[in-house]
Amino acid sequence: MLRKLRTDLTRKLNLIRLLIINADIFLTETRVSYVQSLSPNNGHEVKSLRKLGVNTVAFSTRSSEAIYSIVSRLGIELLHQGVSQKSAIYSKLKTIHSTKDNEIAFIGGDFSDLSIIERVNFSVAAADAPLEVKAKSYYVTYGVGEEAVREVAELILRAKNGSNGWSK
Repeated sequence: MLRKLRTDLTRKLNLIRLLIINADIFLTETRVSYVQSLSPNNGHEVKSLRKLGVNTVAFSTRSSEAIYSIVSRLGIELLHQGVSQKSAIYSKLKTIHSTKDNEIAFIGGDFSDLSIIERVNFSVAAADAPLEVKAKSYYVTYGVGEEAVREVAELILRAKNGSNGWSK
């Protein structure tokens, strides 16, 4: 199927230097969703982002071996667990990576993510996020959990590689 990225997406995504993920999107309630646990991934998309100068980090309000395992499998560089102040970790990551709001993409799914969603250049709500979070986000994924991360990584890759044409 031939699918072209919208011009506004291409413009926004070309600026991205940092992808931040609320890793709590990987968990449904307190368990990893069945579909996510079955989907093997070698982190190809995230590694490809790194080659283009896009760093990927995640944070979670919980401390969870399941989240750590998923983040590792996806090839995400760094995970901050037990985060209580999302705005504070956002500011810290922004400083560490010397990025501006317009150079950051963020994937979230909770009401408490709204403070970050309203600041970043490319805000993303996972498909299973509450309607209010989706309404405030620039983009809503088709997938959830790991699939949402892959979807956003693929969009960034396509924009940065100038490959607006062919999709799977």
